[in-house]
Amino acid sequence: MSGEKKDYRDEPPPQYQPSAGYGYPPQYPPQQYTDHPGFPPGGYSTNAVIVAPGPMTMNEPPPPDYMNRAIFVTICCFWPTGIFAIMKASESRSAIARGDMESARSHSSTARQLSNISVIAGVAFLLVGMLIAGLYWFFGVIPNMSSGPQEYQD
Repeated sequence: MSGEKKDYRDEPPPQYQPSAGYGYPPQYPPQQYTDHPGFPPGGYSTNAVIVAPGPMTMNEPPPPDYMNRAIFVTICCFWPTGIFAIMKASESRSAIARGDMESARSHSSTARQLSNISVIAGVAFLLVGMLIAGLYWFFGVIPNMSSGPQEYQD
């Protein structure tokens, strides 16, 4: 038998036999910390029970996020505050998605205020531009038009 090799393909694998030293770890009672200052006399138990929150129901509709208005005022009115309005509208959408209605209302209100500021600033810049253009036309162009070129005067 020393020259022959044994064929193990036909035999089932040997069964696993755990040794006595490799079982489950021993179970220890929870420790009580009583000798530290600031702890209550009975101590705190290390066993903690964590309970997941239950399903959330919405009693009121979510606040509007004003994203469309924020994008419009960024493009058409005044872009510096419009960009911040878009950021706040996005934060409002994120707060609605995670169910935080208080933050959603706050961010929504800020997005609305920034959009309104952008509209007011855009209208103000438009009026100031029209005023400057009108003054330039009235005091700069019209007086020069009445005199005409020098070659056509008598």
